[in-house]
Amino acid sequence: MNHSVQLKSAIPPELVEEFLKRLPYISESLLEYDLNADSHDQVRFALRPGGDDQAAVVSSRIVEVAEKLLKTRRAPSVKVLASHINRNISFDADPHPLLESMDELHRYGAGRYGFGPRLVQLISLFEREVCAIAAKYHAPVHQFPTLIGADLLHQARYLRSFPSSLSMVSHLREDMAAIQDFAKVAGWDGERLVHNPESLHSIQCLLSPSVCFHYYSWLKDRVIDSARITAVGKCFRYESRNMDGLERLWDFTMREIIFLGASQFVLDHRDRMIDETVALLDRWELSFEIRSASDPFFIDDYASMATFQLAFDLKFEILAPLPYRRKDLAIGSFNYHQDFFGRSFNITGANRAPVHTGCTAFGLERVALAFLAQHGVDSAKWPAAVADQIGKSG
Repeated sequence: MNHSVQLKSAIPPELVEEFLKRLPYISESLLEYDLNADSHDQVRFALRPGGDDQAAVVSSRIVEVAEKLLKTRRAPSVKVLASHINRNISFDADPHPLLESMDELHRYGAGRYGFGPRLVQLISLFEREVCAIAAKYHAPVHQFPTLIGADLLHQARYLRSFPSSLSMVSHLREDMAAIQDFAKVAGWDGERLVHNPESLHSIQCLLSPSVCFHYYSWLKDRVIDSARITAVGKCFRYESRNMDGLERLWDFTMREIIFLGASQFVLDHRDRMIDETVALLDRWELSFEIRSASDPFFIDDYASMATFQLAFDLKFEILAPLPYRRKDLAIGSFNYHQDFFGRSFNITGANRAPVHTGCTAFGLERVALAFLAQHGVDSAKWPAAVADQIGKSG
């Protein structure tokens, strides 16, 4: 049965995507939904069979999400640092089915993909280019665990800010009866793992949602002048039904260049990373734009937090057009955290003041998708700077 709910205020165009991304978390009963395309003030939705008694609850939650998103909202002031958006793009097909037909892409489930050799080469080439930038600025290579302690995420205040994206990790209790019980009943029922929840240990670790948190914890309680490193890692952010192809993965790879020190040191390095990235994306002949952005906070004061980020130029995203979707995809970001992590992990400078931190981060699978969406899957038609390197490594 179809339902609809009238919002108290229309959703501004710049917040429509963020609003729709939040609706899958409203209720497990929610099956389908859409926002009125003209007025942006009405949501039509359908519930799963047997869930129509939840219509009133779902309606009230949709209104609540809209109101919280709009609360204390201010007119956006978007700053564009670089715009190389007008490059001629002749390819407009969805690369996913083409890659699957070439046996270069295999879907294991929502947000989980395997890659073939040519796709791996493309991702590896871009990562090497970023590592060359890191080496130019004397940022040594580090490696961190895929698992991250709940204590660390608590200290970074990630648990409160992004609860919907968390991926918990557990294991069986060190109890023979619990282990034997699990072995007897565990199995796949077509949708989920069947097991007795009481056999699981309490959660101590999660799958890491980012790379840089581990480095801040590494430096906890230290006094440093400045530091620069680079690291790559698997990151995990659950995004419910928003997970769609390589655009939004549950399990993705992030390469970061991380820098700590005085405020001007961090800002100078961020500026240099922006210049280096523009040159790299130009070599790859990508159409892109770098502009101010905010994180997708799930907390009640989303609007005020997002406004704070925009007002102080704390985050800039690299947005690359996806012709087949007629939308832009964020493939990387330049972040300035002020002294937040310095205070959170008691990392101080020689003057005993908390250090400032920043990072440049690239979602490697997203970079590859943007490249293939703009240039196609035929390597003979790729820019020479890429095709020649792939040929040498292939």
